[in-house]
Amino acid sequence: MYDPTFGRTSLARQLNKSDFLNDPALRNPAHKAVVVAQAVAIAKNGFASLPLISNRIAGRTIFQVNDLASDLVLRKAAQNIRLITASKQGSRIEIIRRLKLFCEEGIPFTIAKMDIKNFYPSVDQDFLSTLLTKRLMTAPSTGSVITSLIDQCRNNLLSGLPPGLAISAELSEFYMQDFDRHVRKIANIHYFARYVDDMVVVLPIQKDKNEIRKIIESFLPNGLSLNFSKSKTYNFSSTNIKYPSIEHAFDYLGFKFNVYQANSKNPMIRKVHLDIASSKVKKNKTRIVKSFLQYLSDGKFEDLKDRLRILTCGYQFFDERQKKLRSVGLQHTYSLIENDAPALINLDKFLTGMILCNSGPISGRLALIMTNRERKELLKLSFFTGFNNHVHFRFGASRLAHLIGCWKYA
Repeated sequence: MYDPTFGRTSLARQLNKSDFLNDPALRNPAHKAVVVAQAVAIAKNGFASLPLISNRIAGRTIFQVNDLASDLVLRKAAQNIRLITASKQGSRIEIIRRLKLFCEEGIPFTIAKMDIKNFYPSVDQDFLSTLLTKRLMTAPSTGSVITSLIDQCRNNLLSGLPPGLAISAELSEFYMQDFDRHVRKIANIHYFARYVDDMVVVLPIQKDKNEIRKIIESFLPNGLSLNFSKSKTYNFSSTNIKYPSIEHAFDYLGFKFNVYQANSKNPMIRKVHLDIASSKVKKNKTRIVKSFLQYLSDGKFEDLKDRLRILTCGYQFFDERQKKLRSVGLQHTYSLIENDAPALINLDKFLTGMILCNSGPISGRLALIMTNRERKELLKLSFFTGFNNHVHFRFGASRLAHLIGCWKYA
């Protein structure tokens, strides 16, 4: 039976392997008991301060909890919120799979992509508190923890929810529940999906492209608005031609959709090719460059090779939070792309060029220190081969953290 309380036993269960790696003193039962007792006191009395540290990553401020006892309380609160409110983030891959199916229909339709402006910081704290009061009447301890967190955000002049925290993700999903229900009830809508702040709507052909945006925005909860500069609308016609070309191409959740015109030979089905979005291709190239720069700095070839394995192939690690072995990497993140996707070829050409080129600020320096044997080893690694042959490697948690450290936020 699930225990929603913030007692010693339930809070101790929130400890994971990474906590013991970060603080070896937790292996001492007395020290562990002190940390758990501190967490119990915080849950009972509220946060005396907001133990957050911030990092600027890709132009965004991301927060982390800088106190283990406080983090245990927030982990437990996030777990309770998820179970009590039944809020759940949609599956990114399932959203892409279903969107592709709708794009394959030969009928005319409109796709509207929308983005919520400054999502987490724009959540209305007072309105969120009101919603939580109604939903958490049977879980007063969880309500007290969240109220204390919101109060501390106000005291520290933090608007909305602090991005980067698991509790913020759970609360934002709860905050958007009524909005999601309202949008799905819009007349004639074929499909609606939201992944955090990115939304997509498929509906009958629209003459006024701004109309659906206005309707969607009218349903948004307090504080939120659409980022119109990132919102796009595409109309797909019913024209059937013998040799169709791409009618529209758009990116969504890291995928590039190439949607072709309807084919006169089979007018009920459109051809849709999925690829990796250009921004994600650029991100992988940046990580390749940073891997080579790290090698030029420390000379550790095995680290370089393992970093390129992570980028080109799949890899596995044990997720302490979810207590299971996870498979991640390109072939999982982009499992729905075509086997011969141009992005894979593009990335291979870039990697090969970095390895074989003898000039330039990076490749010129690599040519001076890398042996022919090392080049041959690296040339065996391929985005195309790794993806199509489902090549996997396994890394321990500490090894993985070390390897991705040089480009973790790239």
